Amino acid sequence: MKVVRHSAEHLSGLIDGLLDISKIEAGRFHLDRNEVRIKEFLDQLVGMFQLQASARNIGFNFDPPERLPYAVHTDENRLRQILINLLSNAIKFTDAGAVTFRMTYRNQVAEFIIEDTGIGIHKEDLERIFLPFERGRALRGRQATGTGLGLTITRLLTETMGGQISVRSEVGKGSTFR
Repeated sequence: MKVVRHSAEHLSGLIDGLLDISKIEAGRFHLDRNEVRIKEFLDQLVGMFQLQASARNIGFNFDPPERLPYAVHTDENRLRQILINLLSNAIKFTDAGAVTFRMTYRNQVAEFIIEDTGIGIHKEDLERIFLPFERGRALRGRQATGTGLGLTITRLLTETMGGQISVRSEVGKGSTFR
């Protein structure tokens, strides 16, 4: 029964991901702009990922900005989805060391930086990892879970929300997503 449930969850995630991509590409994707209490939002994410990192015996560091507004206006669910995708990948592909989550905030612009000491990404794969169903060559021979849509959706959502995403990585030393 556990295998059936896991397979159903995987299939559901795949369908949801494909639907999101289709809506964005068709211009039918709707962003909700609502007031988000940013400190509470970040505290929830940090709490969740500190537990995951601890379960994998790696460190998790959060470096917040010195000053944050009480609230910001953004699509809370989509921002959460972006950060969960990036932080989950960082933890999943880090066997030793730590994941560091940083945020800067200036002139009503937030920058999120997720840095890990994980397996890294080959230079030739840095652009390809954002394509649907693609994975980096460092994953070959490694048990990788997921649909291969996380970074595709992350990039599309980031751009739809008016942002940019970039990655810098070195095989065997880790990656930094901004």
